[in-house]
Amino acid sequence: MTNIKKATTNQGTTKLSDFKKEQLVTLKRIGEFKQASEANIVAILYKDPDELYDIELKLDDFSHNIWRVYFQIVSDLVLLEEKSVLDDITIGLYLEKHPKLQKKYEEYGGYETIFNAKEYVEVENLDGYIKELYKWNTIVKLVKAGYPVHDRLSDYCDMTLENIYDEFETFINHTFINIDSDVKSYNALDGLHELIDELDKGTSVGMPLHNCDLLNKEIGGFNFDGNIIGLGANSGVGKSTMAINYILPSVIKYDEKVVIIINEEDETKVRRELLIWVANNIFKEKLQKYVLRDGNFTPEVMVLLRKCADWLEEKKDARNITVIPLDRYSVNTVIKVIKKYSSMGVRCFILDTLKESSDARTDEIYKSMMRDMVALYDVVKPAVKNVGLFVTYQLGKGSLIKRYLTNNDVGMAKSIVDVMSVNLMMRRPLEDEFEGGTHEITGYRLEGKNGKSKIPFKLKRDKKYLIMFIPKNRFGATDEFQIISECDLSTNIYKDIGICNVQQDF
Repeated sequence: MTNIKKATTNQGTTKLSDFKKEQLVTLKRIGEFKQASEANIVAILYKDPDELYDIELKLDDFSHNIWRVYFQIVSDLVLLEEKSVLDDITIGLYLEKHPKLQKKYEEYGGYETIFNAKEYVEVENLDGYIKELYKWNTIVKLVKAGYPVHDRLSDYCDMTLENIYDEFETFINHTFINIDSDVKSYNALDGLHELIDELDKGTSVGMPLHNCDLLNKEIGGFNFDGNIIGLGANSGVGKSTMAINYILPSVIKYDEKVVIIINEEDETKVRRELLIWVANNIFKEKLQKYVLRDGNFTPEVMVLLRKCADWLEEKKDARNITVIPLDRYSVNTVIKVIKKYSSMGVRCFILDTLKESSDARTDEIYKSMMRDMVALYDVVKPAVKNVGLFVTYQLGKGSLIKRYLTNNDVGMAKSIVDVMSVNLMMRRPLEDEFEGGTHEITGYRLEGKNGKSKIPFKLKRDKKYLIMFIPKNRFGATDEFQIISECDLSTNIYKDIGICNVQQDF
């Protein structure tokens, strides 16, 4: 540990300040707290080396040189030399090529040290030890940044990293809230002419959803001023794809920025969807998704894909679209992402898909989701970050047999709708709703001035449609009609074509 009595500078030898001395003492105590988790993590990795493939620890995460040495050895043997069993001979052969590392290994007791350590650890506890290590590494950063944590170390021993984060966030919020002790009040009858002038500029209209003329007319586009839009559908209908089709083309067109938080796919999902969208909508070349899936592209397809990639990459420096895949979904992680990127100027967020948090504190999923939705609104609302959030979610099982979708079809967690400004629900037409069916739907194309002329049409069996319901809408009519769209998810071609009135379920 660094000598706490003196420090050498370019100007000579000077005494450490009392604050610096306290920092060094604090770091030494943290090192003592960290040692157990470092030892346990390394012992488990020697006991079950395959665990290395599922964690993202780095050498710099370890403070004690003994465990840095043992971690370096196991990391190189497993990840570089692809060994799955670590015995004395395997380690010895490796160390013959690394004499400096071998010297330290022998100094720390060699194979006997790690053999003894393996005997008392359980592999199932690895996640807990890693969380403990991350906690103390975070506290080290706080110390180095000058935060006063010296007197709280004993308390931190019994707290999770999330608890510590909440404590600091509460402290900071309390501090800044109290900078201005005046509670603002407004005369509701004042400033009306100024408000009219602002409304005249269309400030309440949000970013249009792409190719959704009818839907945009009803909900006013995607207004980012503290609003949540929900999109519910059953599995396989295309929630994720439609979220991308609605928002990403408009983000590029209007030079907005969006952060997509996904928990059921990785970043390549978004890239594939964008390539298909550009091919079919920009270059008007019919390209099916299965072509990307199957590979072995023909020369013509390869040329098209390269052209699509070039079109998109011309825009990559603007960083309009950021994708954040989550290994484990937690609403607390989503909230941190929104806070981080909103402070960087991002106004539009997509969460695909809302579900129970991995760290939920209740076994009742619907209660957990309702609390999570309130927590999300509390960060996006106008008084806090004032950003827009587009959330996809899965409908309850009962909706599978419903023609007319309502907020009740969210299932037991239907209270998630309470904080939404707009709730959308979509489904594919049922077999008997096509032309000639017993429940055939009559759609109407809105033409003429202000769409007053209604041209009837039927749903053709050789076309692909979506029916959109609007069971909640703070910006316009609710459930006045449903919107019919031609929608081919295999090519990402989508367009509103008319309205209809779906028969109610009785």
